[in-house]
Amino acid sequence: MNLFLQSQPDFSKATKLTCTLLLVAQFMGGSPFVNGVQASNLGQKISKNTVKVNQTVTGTVKDAGGLALAGVSIRIKGTKTGTSSNAKGEFKLEVAKGDETLIFSLVGYSTKEVSVGDRSNINIVLEENNAALDEVIVVGYAQQKKSHLTGAVAQIDMKAIEDIPVGSLSAALVSQQPGVGVSGGTSRPGDAALITIRNPSLLSKDGGSLRPLYVIDNVIRSEDDFNTLDVSEVENISILKDAAAAIYGARGGYGVIVVTTKKGKNGVPRFSYSTSYGVSDANLPSMMNGYELATFANDYNFIGGKKATDANSVIYTQDELDYFKTNSQDWLSLAWKPSHVTRHALNVSGGNERATYFAGITYNEQDANFDNIAFNKWTFRASTEVKVAKNLKASLGVSGDLSQKKMYFLKQGGENAEKDFSSLLYVSPFKPTYVDGYPVNIYTGGGSNTNESFHFFEAQKSSNYTTSRNNGLNINASIEYEFPFIQGLKARANFNKNFENDWGKQFGTFYNVYTFNMSGTNKHIYGGGVKSVAALNNGDRVRLNPSYSDSYQLNGYLTYDKTFGKHSVSVVTLFEQSESYGDGVASMVEKLVSGAEDNIGYGLGGTVAGAGVGTISETESESGRLSFAGRVNYSYANKYLLEFSLRRDASTNFALSNRWGTFPALSLGWVISEEPFFKSSNQWVDMLKVRLSGGLSGMDNTKPYNWLKSYNLIQTGNGPVFGGNLDRAGIIRLKNAMANESVRWDDDTKLNAGIDAAFLNNRLSVTFDAFYDHRFNMLTSITSSVPLVVGAALPSENFASIDGFGTELSIGWKSKISNDWSYNVRGFFSWSDNKQNTVDYDKGLKGTLYDPTGKSTDQGLLGLRCLGMLRTQADVEALLAKYPNYTIYGTKPSPGMLYYEDLYGAKSTTPDADGNYSYTAADGKIDDSDRTYLTSKKDNHYGFGFNFSTTYKRLSVSFNVGGSFGGQALIESSARGWSTTSSTATAQAGAVTNLPQFLTDHWTPENTGATYGSPFYRNQNQIDSDFWFKNSFQMSVRTLNVSYELPSAIAQKIRVAGARVYLTSTNPLNLYNPYSYKQYGGSYDVYPVLRSFSFGLNLNL
Repeated sequence: MNLFLQSQPDFSKATKLTCTLLLVAQFMGGSPFVNGVQASNLGQKISKNTVKVNQTVTGTVKDAGGLALAGVSIRIKGTKTGTSSNAKGEFKLEVAKGDETLIFSLVGYSTKEVSVGDRSNINIVLEENNAALDEVIVVGYAQQKKSHLTGAVAQIDMKAIEDIPVGSLSAALVSQQPGVGVSGGTSRPGDAALITIRNPSLLSKDGGSLRPLYVIDNVIRSEDDFNTLDVSEVENISILKDAAAAIYGARGGYGVIVVTTKKGKNGVPRFSYSTSYGVSDANLPSMMNGYELATFANDYNFIGGKKATDANSVIYTQDELDYFKTNSQDWLSLAWKPSHVTRHALNVSGGNERATYFAGITYNEQDANFDNIAFNKWTFRASTEVKVAKNLKASLGVSGDLSQKKMYFLKQGGENAEKDFSSLLYVSPFKPTYVDGYPVNIYTGGGSNTNESFHFFEAQKSSNYTTSRNNGLNINASIEYEFPFIQGLKARANFNKNFENDWGKQFGTFYNVYTFNMSGTNKHIYGGGVKSVAALNNGDRVRLNPSYSDSYQLNGYLTYDKTFGKHSVSVVTLFEQSESYGDGVASMVEKLVSGAEDNIGYGLGGTVAGAGVGTISETESESGRLSFAGRVNYSYANKYLLEFSLRRDASTNFALSNRWGTFPALSLGWVISEEPFFKSSNQWVDMLKVRLSGGLSGMDNTKPYNWLKSYNLIQTGNGPVFGGNLDRAGIIRLKNAMANESVRWDDDTKLNAGIDAAFLNNRLSVTFDAFYDHRFNMLTSITSSVPLVVGAALPSENFASIDGFGTELSIGWKSKISNDWSYNVRGFFSWSDNKQNTVDYDKGLKGTLYDPTGKSTDQGLLGLRCLGMLRTQADVEALLAKYPNYTIYGTKPSPGMLYYEDLYGAKSTTPDADGNYSYTAADGKIDDSDRTYLTSKKDNHYGFGFNFSTTYKRLSVSFNVGGSFGGQALIESSARGWSTTSSTATAQAGAVTNLPQFLTDHWTPENTGATYGSPFYRNQNQIDSDFWFKNSFQMSVRTLNVSYELPSAIAQKIRVAGARVYLTSTNPLNLYNPYSYKQYGGSYDVYPVLRSFSFGLNLNL
């Protein structure tokens, strides 16, 4: 590879020296020939070359409409010397005077050759080439012309996502294509997004997932491998949504994302460097201050009969309320800060007719919105392709990654990292972080409170941490031979080897917190001197989790591409074999010695009385797959299209008798616009194609070896062995999980009908798809209809069936306002739903509201129909006069309560003749029998997006908007109030949690016109009903990018070929939010969606 990076020798000096030596040899009587060439003639030829004079040629390149074309390649014919046009279409190149010829080329335009002659200024017009505009799309194991596609395949515009400052590639795909759902990825730094294709449903209870299959350079890789990719490494991304995924057989059921990484290109070395720096922040939930929460607690307790004069009263007195008006602590705001992200990417590519190369390295560094959290990631990629001999070429690629994440360790909340945000959010604002420098024990009630028995800032400052390091190495080698005796026939072999090493460590000890004597009339104010000190247990452990895995994939291909007149045939046949192995250890010791370091040797384990026992476990796994597949594509006159594929898969996840499966697919296309009758009568239609596809794919992402019986090894202490005693005696016992030898993969029949069209000189484009997926033999456990007396864990069975269906529409328009101003607009819309055909459920629900058969998995929002609020005693009496026995879950109605419609009585105990159950008539008692589906849908099943970009001279602006609607949102139950059983002031001061500020407008005897009910009826407030409804409509600007290409004069001054600066934002604007206390999307007590702004610079060297 280094050969291509070396400077070119000075051929001018060399030829002069050679000429001189030849002439001297001739005059001295030497041979007049050199290698058979007469020296005098050679000298004449060289002499002619050496007298050539260089000249500077400038000019512009435009299209037929006069619009400047940027990025046009201008090369001197027969050489590697060249340049490219800037944003204004301008170019400048040094050429030798004489008969030099310049070659102008750009994707989508016809290549043009122009003789220079003595001209110093050349202006070129390139004509659009419809054949060139027929872009190539990457599909399974091959490439196809877009005009020949018969399946639903979407391609990501890499230029649209190249500047987005996200930590994972998946997060950059949001609102880019219809039918591609992207959730998450822009909240907690370092987290990846989840991609789903066409909103599939999962009924499996055995480890399955809804994630698509990821394929990188024709090698099946993991979702983590995909998210490790930097956008600078990626050439293109295709998404296979229908039967086009059947070529991947038992793993293509939830769609396939196909990635092609960048490769070297013929030409001089071209370096590219990109860097950016960004800041991310969020609007935090609006919560009560100390005075508001204390008032809320008083109202709760007054209604419950408490008095300020009670002994050790829970009531906040006026002096305490006045204190909290000016002394309120927002723990979350104190801990929260803007986070930062830095990115660097450097790559180089080049080569000649014999070999090409590409190499790149990237670095990403992120901190978080809380201190002491850091994430960084390195990636590298290098590849080369060499023509080894005539018709034979070989390629080798090496890539890798190294990442590390480290953060504080918090044991509260089940050691869930997400609990840091919610725990800080819930801390009551009348609790200070420190009093006179002492950290406050914020929970002083009896029992335990997983949300509050901690002190965030002390844990954050301690040496306690949890960390992970991950590194991977991937090697990809291939060789391809083109048979000279059969045109279009090629054979290729590819071998990929992947290594992964992961390492995790956790260290937790103790830290001290303090309780105080408290002040204020009723002892609600923290202070008054230290009362006691407590050591909070933050794990008291060292835990290690190293793991290793490796895998390989071997492919052999035989391909054939040939055009016979109007007939075009493409065939690919392949063999694929893969195996993977993994081994991981989890070890932990507890009861660390005082002052312990973060080493497992400091654990006392079981060596002291009352100490925890050290534990160690190992998880080992291996799997293998074998596949044979083939695909045939046929086109007649570019208007009648056919594709057929077939794959045979075998997986070690299943028993030998069920290991193999067959997955066929067929698709047809008709390009109506190529018909003579259509061309003659529809001048404004440039392209019209209809598509129809169908195929069978599957999913095998379930737990392996469910078909085998499994056993436990149980240590029993000393035991006899051949008449003696053994200290390590044990017994082997069969696990209570039953095996099922007939278990196999899920099946998925995919049908898709689509239309592709282009109008008005390709300015207007339309794509429409309608799909139907019949998923059957879905793995699930039949538990609801089996008696408990069976006494064993039931095995998974291929039982369930569900149908998914929907539509997708995309409309685009591209045009120009003037020669310097162009724009591109694209909008899309999607809808999807499903119907359950066969599903496991309690047969006692047959015929009732809860019978899922024939219904969607989303039947709407289940709850009570709220009739209003009982604001006065008169309202209560009027209700009881109409319904004397009216109760709400056993409680008689009172002022300040919500009341509901009585729909049904108890469920019948015996079914009717058809086996259906029903409910009796309304009985005046509100309970679960009165729940009904209040809306047709709970989730948003309609999605839409809008992408816009425009370029004016050197300035470009783009943004995309995403949204959804069709469901029903409601205020989450945790935001509707809290419950407390504290009976003393000290206990209440520590036990209550904070609440959203909107609840300050709650019912009291003095505020009967309040928006929300009485805080005292906490159980009733947790009931889901239409009282808590909020609009589910979502619409937000997902990304915004403004970039400017620096003038060539400035670029030349800083010695670069081109430079571009840009400002990019993610989630800059939420266009609709029905909530007053939080951002839209997700619960208020989880890490919020971040709004980020990033400034970047791209340099072409």
